[in-house]
Amino acid sequence: MIRQRKTILLALLALVLVIPVHGADVPTSFANTHYYVFSLGNMTVDLPTLVQTAQAAGNSIIQFDGDIASVTRSGESAADDVSTALADDAVLLIDSGRYYLRQITDTYTFTVRPADVGYELVISPTQELSINETLASILVGLQQIGILGNEVNLEFAAYAKADLKGPASPIGIPIDSTLYGLVVAEDWFAFAITKGITQVGLRIEIVAEKIPGTVVADEFSEYVIEESASLAQLLLPIDQLLALAQSTSIGYVRLAHQPSVP
Repeated sequence: MIRQRKTILLALLALVLVIPVHGADVPTSFANTHYYVFSLGNMTVDLPTLVQTAQAAGNSIIQFDGDIASVTRSGESAADDVSTALADDAVLLIDSGRYYLRQITDTYTFTVRPADVGYELVISPTQELSINETLASILVGLQQIGILGNEVNLEFAAYAKADLKGPASPIGIPIDSTLYGLVVAEDWFAFAITKGITQVGLRIEIVAEKIPGTVVADEFSEYVIEESASLAQLLLPIDQLLALAQSTSIGYVRLAHQPSVP
């Protein structure tokens, strides 16, 4: 469940992070019982440069060209499958013009991934940690590989790791609760495996039930696999799920294997 939502203003000046926290009820520590999702907003990143920088920093690199993935580990092309490479401590995955960066440390795991607006940062601590110190360490590191600018507004939500049911879909957004659970999950890949969701890179296979007499909006057409008068099957980026569900031509977005709306 969402524990709270606040805004933290961050300023990075000469790699020194200053975090003024507004509001007496804003916590000063991350709890190991929760994971935290921060909005990073829009950012422009040169992907070839990011790949080179991340590889030089020791990240395993996974790059998708359509449905085909290539894997590089320790600077060498590898025959390992994607799931094996994703288990490495530092991973950069590139797919459909998007990137997914995940790093595991002794005290936390952090992930930078595409969101419905720009990108977001997910922090999952394994022990209680100072918010200021942890964010400073992560954000300075991201800036060093060219991911962060000099000023960022961060809005965060905390989710309980033990909440197996997960959050309910937002009111007014016609999307299956499992798919919404994926959007906010701590680990997209682990969640998709657990729920039997077909995933290719940062895309998943879903079905959109269309409003009679409509067609899938142009911004989603490149992801359409098959379309009929009433249904469209798509291999859609996870960060576009909410946008598709809110499209005026769509009545409901669900998993591909479900025969009907529950």
